[in-house]
Amino acid sequence: MFAAIGAACSGPGVLDDDEPDTPEIITDDTINDNDTAATDTTVADEDSVLAISVAEAQNLYVEGDVVPVAVCGYIVGTVKSSFATGCNFVAPFTVETNLLLADSREPASIDECMPVELRKGTSIRDSLNLVSNPNMLGAKVMIRGALQRYFKVAGVKNVYEFTVLD
Repeated sequence: MFAAIGAACSGPGVLDDDEPDTPEIITDDTINDNDTAATDTTVADEDSVLAISVAEAQNLYVEGDVVPVAVCGYIVGTVKSSFATGCNFVAPFTVETNLLLADSREPASIDECMPVELRKGTSIRDSLNLVSNPNMLGAKVMIRGALQRYFKVAGVKNVYEFTVLD
């Protein structure tokens, strides 16, 4: 149903390592045609979406738009309460509902981070949340979902697939 990205996370402004990646693609099979949260932001022809960096996704974002996107980045933390004042970058983590992606494992500022929604009851949340999976901190991932406003900034919501790249 979904095509593997492989080396789609390389190119201008996109993360790339010297080591070959062995991606593991996880698709959220809990989303169906009757799932209103999944159909709010219909992703047309999701296999054709190219993976971009966090910075490129932030630059692509237009207030009010909902755009299908595949974003590559490193998991660097979570938003505890407010994106501007309540982010957590070190264990222990207490929030399962979201994570932060950045183009570097150690972002210089919160402005280099993008929040990603982890919806309740999904295999994606079970696999990526830092409360249950603290080993995912620093992992390089590609996440597919909808680029839209989240925590009052550009974020990714309605995530339906992810790939661990390192």
